[in-house]
Amino acid sequence: MIAKDKVKSCVFFSVIIGLTISQMLGFEQNSLAMGGIQQPTAIVVDVNTGEPIEGAVAIAIWRKHSMTARAWWEGGTTVVARVEEAVSDKEGKLYIDDFWDWHLFESRYPHLTIYKPGYVCWDQEFIYIKEYKWERRNDFSNKARIVRMKVWPEGFSFVGHSRFVSSCTRRDALEAPEKLFNKTFEYETKFFIDEMTKRNKARKEIEKKKKGDQHD
Repeated sequence: MIAKDKVKSCVFFSVIIGLTISQMLGFEQNSLAMGGIQQPTAIVVDVNTGEPIEGAVAIAIWRKHSMTARAWWEGGTTVVARVEEAVSDKEGKLYIDDFWDWHLFESRYPHLTIYKPGYVCWDQEFIYIKEYKWERRNDFSNKARIVRMKVWPEGFSFVGHSRFVSSCTRRDALEAPEKLFNKTFEYETKFFIDEMTKRNKARKEIEKKKKGDQHD
C-alpha cells in the first residue's frame, strides 16, 4: 500500500514538473481556447463605438538583458531578442505567436504597440494624453485583451505623438523584417513637418520681436 502511494506521488509530481517545464518553454500557454481554437492576442476596437478596427498594425518587441552589449562595468543593456508584426482583421483580432507565453531565455513580456492612421497610437505600457503628458496603462492583460483606440482629436500635436511612438518602440521597429509599423506610421510625416515648420516660424518671429524691443 505504501509502495502504491509512493508511485502515485511520483506520478503526480512528474506531471506537475512536466507542466511547469512546458510553461517555461512557452508551450500552449493561453494560446489555445477550448477545442483547440487559437485565441487572438488582442482585439482592437474603437473606444467610442466599440466597433472592431480593421487594418491596425501591431508590433511586439521582445527584449532581454545583455552583459556583452556594453562593458561589464556599465551593467550591460537591453537588446532586441525578437520582433513580430501583425495586422488586425475585420473583427479587430490580432494574432502574434507566443505573445502571452513564458519564455525561459527571453524577456517574460514582449512590448506591444499598435497604430492606425486616424487614431492615437496605443501602447501596452503608456497612454498618450498630450505632448509631454503620458499616463501608465493598467487596462490590458492576458485576461483583458481588448485594445481601445482613440480617434485622433483635432489639435493634437503630431510632434509630441511622434516622440511618444519613438519612446514606446525605442526605435526597435527598424528590426522588424517587413517594417509594417514604420511604413504605416509614415502617414504622419507630412503633418509632423508642417507642425515643425509652423513652430520654427513662430519661434523666429518671437526672437525677431525681442531683438526689435531691445533696439527700441
